[in-house]
Amino acid sequence: MSTHGRIYRSLLWLYPREFRREYGDDLVQNFNDMLAFNGVRATWARTSIDLIITVPRYRLETLMSEQKSATTINIALVVLCALAALSLTTGISPISTVLFIVALVLAFVQRGALARAIRTPSNNSRRKRLRVSAILTVVTAASLFSYFYDLNDNEISTPSLLLHNAIGTSAMVGAVVYLLVGLFTPREPASSKTV
Repeated sequence: MSTHGRIYRSLLWLYPREFRREYGDDLVQNFNDMLAFNGVRATWARTSIDLIITVPRYRLETLMSEQKSATTINIALVVLCALAALSLTTGISPISTVLFIVALVLAFVQRGALARAIRTPSNNSRRKRLRVSAILTVVTAASLFSYFYDLNDNEISTPSLLLHNAIGTSAMVGAVVYLLVGLFTPREPASSKTV
């Protein structure tokens, strides 16, 4: 086995155990075939993208139910968008572009799970999502207040500025996302409630 094949086999440990047992040898064989036909650069480019997309997905599937998986995807999308907005405010636009693209790809790939989680009628889920939105709105307001208070200080440090941006931007993006998801979560019909 080539060095690249051994490296790839070691990366398979990122997948869940059951997945490795069932598909590990086939994946290594496929990787070696791709190396022979496409070359090192093209093989690693395709494999890297595959690992970035599939490893988190299979890990989530083994750890969580569909509802919890959709919640985790929502949180990942919020974090990615917040990091992208933060990097944009700090002037690192290539990173923000990459993060926005990763968020869009994740949202597109997981659109079915996200849609099912939003469409499931649940008053409890709706209330929780709107409550999280309200809490994040308070965090955003506190971050803005603290930011303006520090601005009056004439000696605001770069780490303090970055911290305010990170907390404020993340909370703001999260508040908007949870508000929209909460508003789009349908209420349970009155007849399905237990008495």
